[in-house]
Amino acid sequence: MAVDDEAHNRLRESVSAFLDTGGSLTAAAERLGCHKNTVQYQIRRAEQALGRPVRERRVDLELALAASRWLGAAVLYPLPTA
Repeated sequence: MAVDDEAHNRLRESVSAFLDTGGSLTAAAERLGCHKNTVQYQIRRAEQALGRPVRERRVDLELALAASRWLGAAVLYPLPTA
């Protein structure tokens, strides 16, 4: 999730909203202005990338999300080019 592109940014926003709303798909979807199935899909993608549930080691994940918001390109990787 540390790639600096639009898709990963949406993924980070979805995970952040999900965690901020106490793990509520409905509340996260309302905050993001999308359907709860979209948030559920994003959470599953994040869990696949992380290799564990997003609620596991929540503080570490929230800190990483905050660092990516505050520091941006300094901690995010550019999208690899082929």
